[in-house]
Amino acid sequence: MRTPMLTTVLVAALSLLSIGCSSEAKSNEVKVSGKVTMDGQPIEIGSVSFVSADGATPTGGGNIKDGTYVAFVAPGEKRVMVLGNKLVGKEKLYDTPDSPTRDKYEKVTPPEYNAFELTPLTASISGAQDDLHFELTKKVKARR
Repeated sequence: MRTPMLTTVLVAALSLLSIGCSSEAKSNEVKVSGKVTMDGQPIEIGSVSFVSADGATPTGGGNIKDGTYVAFVAPGEKRVMVLGNKLVGKEKLYDTPDSPTRDKYEKVTPPEYNAFELTPLTASISGAQDDLHFELTKKVKARR
């Protein structure tokens, strides 16, 4: 019970963070978009973050919905982190018979894709781009 609730809270927090990062471009950011899949299947819901490899620019990011994302990112070399989830049902908010429910999500991306030191995903952002796709696999080779 603790892990699903933690996952839900994490998804909500990352979604809010991503919305805040991607609602509009700042003057030094460019729009990038593309598809994100896990073993060939679109990731239903989640977030993608573009973290500066050298720490020189702010992190940009956006939400993933139905396997696509749009993000606003400052140019430069990036490490890309992806958190993907899928809807698996409903769960009660409280342990009472008449408790309201909320969507229950399950993480579908291995933890290596959501850790700056481990993610094998990189991107070189030099301008706006509409085809920046990421094809993730369960058998990920983490950066070491």
